Amino acid sequence: SYKKCESNMKPVLKIFKPDRLSTFLFYLSVLTFFIAFGFAHNPGGGWREQFLPDLNGGSIVDITFTDSLTGYAVTSAGMELKSHIIKTSNGGENWLIIKSDSANGPYTKCKFFNAETGYASMLDDKLYKTTDGGNTWMQTNNPNSFTGYQDISVLSENEVWMCFDSPFTGGVYRSTDGGISWENKYPPQLSNGPDRIYMINSRIGFISNGENSQSYLKKTTDAGNSWFEIPNGFGWIEMNFKDSLNGWRVLFSVNNVQKTTNGGLNWETILNAQLGNPNIGVLNFDVINDSIIWGVYHDSYIIFPNNSIRWVIFKTTNNGLTWGYQLPDTSINSLYSLIDFSDSQHGWSYSSTVNGAYTDKSGDSVTYPLTSVFNNNTIMPIEIKLYQNYPNPFNPETKIKYMIPKSGLVNLNVYDISGKKIKELVNQRQAAGEYEVVFSAVDLPSGVYFYSLYTDDRFTETRKMILIR
Repeated sequence: SYKKCESNMKPVLKIFKPDRLSTFLFYLSVLTFFIAFGFAHNPGGGWREQFLPDLNGGSIVDITFTDSLTGYAVTSAGMELKSHIIKTSNGGENWLIIKSDSANGPYTKCKFFNAETGYASMLDDKLYKTTDGGNTWMQTNNPNSFTGYQDISVLSENEVWMCFDSPFTGGVYRSTDGGISWENKYPPQLSNGPDRIYMINSRIGFISNGENSQSYLKKTTDAGNSWFEIPNGFGWIEMNFKDSLNGWRVLFSVNNVQKTTNGGLNWETILNAQLGNPNIGVLNFDVINDSIIWGVYHDSYIIFPNNSIRWVIFKTTNNGLTWGYQLPDTSINSLYSLIDFSDSQHGWSYSSTVNGAYTDKSGDSVTYPLTSVFNNNTIMPIEIKLYQNYPNPFNPETKIKYMIPKSGLVNLNVYDISGKKIKELVNQRQAAGEYEVVFSAVDLPSGVYFYSLYTDDRFTETRKMILIR
């Protein structure tokens, strides 16, 4: 929201990249961006650790809390090729799997209008609705046997908007009867169909086609009957409006976080992405009010003089004029990827697939300024890490990134669903650092594939990717 050629494999310090399937829960409570840069400990103590259920290799894709106790999340497919909807009724202290799907595509979004009524979309052709807090789920009617449900926007119990970026069959659709019938609001595109939608109300909203060289930002003011393109608008990763004029968005760009005061016609950058020590960047955020914004990204961290690494959370309390960071306790140091607040005090943030943290006191009492940064700008990995490929699903190319803490023999292989090795992407000695490889599947059929990283003949990690044609 990412050819097999040795020249493409090079060490990089680039940390600012989306990993939409990474997951780790962190319970927060204000729309402020905090990120930690200056201290090796956290005296505030405003965060508590929480644990996710066993997702068997899956990861959280989207999360939403309807109040301080009730939250929902959807996941990617794990090793059993099952995607899940999970729910908490006690503020994240316990999570239960309430629905599982063995489908070709993972869940993409979950959006709730209130604690009882919500929707969950999948990348294949399924959109589910619940009206009883997740106890039962009903599959809504499919507008036209489409695949590629990328994003949804829920305005009421019965009004929901969806966008699809599938060639020939994509577009934007609106339902005002809870998914029983659908009205086309943006025609299918041969390419560059919309994969983002954000409706402020029933008449005003935006669509975009994400992050690529032909990205666009289009707006409607007449309930989708017409759309006009905003010059130099670009696609967004996350967007949030408080009213028809004032809003914020996150871009996959150096101009990372932007705000508008005229309904999206013009945007002002309020946070720039930065590589080095610290790494600064936001891919997921939540807005509390006119002043407070929280933001996270799983590759935003700092390295301390003792070479310890801490992932951080960004915060602003003056609408982006200045930014600070918080350092949750070292016992829950994690790669924070998703963040959501139910009110100004209660918030959650998750990273990987095991644990996260929550706050019921608006985070830590101490927020450090971004000026508290070490002079050492050398970033060296401290662990072996295999990232989720991006984009995923893909067609026909995707990028695979990995990180190794010391030099050694590295193998990166691709396997089909039967376990047969079909491509060897890397087989050479490499120095410590971060690498990125482009995998081309132009000669492969659609389906589920796996890629595995080995170092010095030692198995490290396997991840799943989906090729859709």
